[in-house]
Amino acid sequence: MSTMPPTATPTPLPDLSHLGAAEFERVYEPSDDTYLLVDALAADAERLRSLSAGVCIEIGCGSGAVVTHLAKLLPASSALVLAGDVNPNAIAATAATAQRNGVAVQPVQMDLLSALRPGVVDVLIFNPPYVPTSEEELQYALDHADISAAWAGGPRGRLVLDRLLPQLGTLLSPRGVFYLLGVRENAPDEIAALLREQGFMARTVAERRAQNERLFVMAFTREGGAGEGTT
Repeated sequence: MSTMPPTATPTPLPDLSHLGAAEFERVYEPSDDTYLLVDALAADAERLRSLSAGVCIEIGCGSGAVVTHLAKLLPASSALVLAGDVNPNAIAATAATAQRNGVAVQPVQMDLLSALRPGVVDVLIFNPPYVPTSEEELQYALDHADISAAWAGGPRGRLVLDRLLPQLGTLLSPRGVFYLLGVRENAPDEIAALLREQGFMARTVAERRAQNERLFVMAFTREGGAGEGTT
């Protein structure tokens, strides 16, 4: 699996100076996984621009750092950039972050991609709740739609992601690309095998150790589609 060079200069996050301690009690504060995802998108910027994407969305937008970064990478007014989250505080934070950084992002409170028509998404980004927890902890997070929904992933940290994977072939456009962040405990080889059954190829965009976690970002495209690669 390919990795980003260890000496690569980290990509700066968008301006988040408008968010303080009070906001980060209610939404996920950017951490190592956020920085890795931002770095991965920056490394893939030329590929993203070449898509001439019409609809882009991040699921689980949190502070809005990643989706705002994506909007800044794309040519101005070239795409409809959406941001979804079950947490209303994340919707408010993302709207404020986009405005602060002068980009157009439309936040939508929704569960996964429930509000979208099939086959319209050209770029999909997901940093799912990947921390292994009990099913009870995950259900509490979903019921209360609070900050715990940003990290509680159920057994193997896969319950939320596993709800999305079977829908991916229907949700993405033919040229669509899916960027997924996860940890080794999520079994990335198994995820790649599951999506291969839907005709998707996988490539690793970035990989990094952060404290006791081994983080990765994988990109999935249909065979013959833009950005095709191999595991």
